[in-house]
Amino acid sequence: MSGATAAHASYNGSGTQGLAVTNKINDVGDITSVIWHKDKTTKQLLHGSAIIEVPSSGDGSNLGSNLIFTLNSDMDVIGDLYLFVKIFPSAAYTIRKEQALLSVINRIEFQCGTQIWQTLEFADILALNTTELTEGAYEKFMLGLQGFETDAGYSTPAVNAASAATTRFFTVKLPLLTRTVCPVLNNYSNVVEGGFLTAAAPNQTVKIKVFTNTVTDISANYMMNLSGTVPMEMKLFGKHVIMCNEEREQIRNIPGGLTKRVKLTQNKEETSFTLVGDIYDLQIDCDHFSLYASHLIIQVFDTTQFGPDDMNVLVNSAGAQLAPPITLLEADLKLNSTSFCGKLPGGLMSGALPESMGLYVNQFMSRNVPHNRTLTYVFPLSNTAYSGSCVPLNRFDNIRLSLKLKRTLSSIAGITGNPTLYKIAVTCVGESTALYKQGAASISMY
Repeated sequence: MSGATAAHASYNGSGTQGLAVTNKINDVGDITSVIWHKDKTTKQLLHGSAIIEVPSSGDGSNLGSNLIFTLNSDMDVIGDLYLFVKIFPSAAYTIRKEQALLSVINRIEFQCGTQIWQTLEFADILALNTTELTEGAYEKFMLGLQGFETDAGYSTPAVNAASAATTRFFTVKLPLLTRTVCPVLNNYSNVVEGGFLTAAAPNQTVKIKVFTNTVTDISANYMMNLSGTVPMEMKLFGKHVIMCNEEREQIRNIPGGLTKRVKLTQNKEETSFTLVGDIYDLQIDCDHFSLYASHLIIQVFDTTQFGPDDMNVLVNSAGAQLAPPITLLEADLKLNSTSFCGKLPGGLMSGALPESMGLYVNQFMSRNVPHNRTLTYVFPLSNTAYSGSCVPLNRFDNIRLSLKLKRTLSSIAGITGNPTLYKIAVTCVGESTALYKQGAASISMY
């Protein structure tokens, strides 16, 4: 008997098998064929897509300036956005952090008309890409931020040691509005296009504003010896989707307007800490979080840096060897003074728990430099990311996140000095609702 016939030969319509399958086309319940199913019968409304460059204005020629990118009004939908950045230092400098080049970005604003829908801080861009990119995509992303990639897309040798005035390049997907935690190779019937519906808001101008850090800001922790005026170049590319005429007209003429959920983030950062022994114990006020929230991403930034010569040790700016990075021991979220789920250990929030939500907690590994020094943790508020079990945080008056972190002194001979915690970044990830009505778009901040 062929193995393919075993399921048929053993079928009697009872037990677990009887609940899962039937051999009668007209049986009760919803019945699906794996041979002729919705993926073979579903039709998509006609649409076309292409990557286009978004025109810019403003003075973005040097670090510490900003550029404004204006979306063209003839776009029906603007989907995923990609920022392409080059910097042209005029003197030698040293890359000291795994995400050094991303420190060029201070924040990014998505503005529709006069309303700012979303503000992405540097930490938000890093957090979302760390938890939503696959391992391969994340590796490529981080190699670029470490300076290993050229604008032609191939890898270069180690770059953390002091180098000449080398031009550096990176590209980053901006996690604005569209959700990315879904299989890249969807079945035909499950393919979706997110983004902003420009066709439904022709009366408003949509802008992406990119603000860059100063040379002083960047050289403090990320690229030592960076000095003077540093020229730069930024370009923004986006997925330009054109709908068919019938879909466009129907969207514009829906009575009461069209509501659409969009992915948003909110940010909270702490930079003031008290160390008792080797423990940082702090409570973060997150009352302004108001999204239909899926999860919180917690990032720990300390002063550990890559060594300029020995690839296997960590040093501070003075060349003194440092102990391992500061880690998160536990986190507890309280909504209106009631604990959401009790205290969660850091190890749980950086491994199996995010994976069960459909998220990643990627760690940067390189053949040339030490691995990730900025640690990332995911505190879950829903069963899976962006599911119906998300929590509407706008309905709680008091939101407090308690964190306990530990500074671990190294027992390795010759390593001295202590890392210092200089920032905790919390990214609230969730959704809000956009309303497209009478040629304009607005958003609720919850």
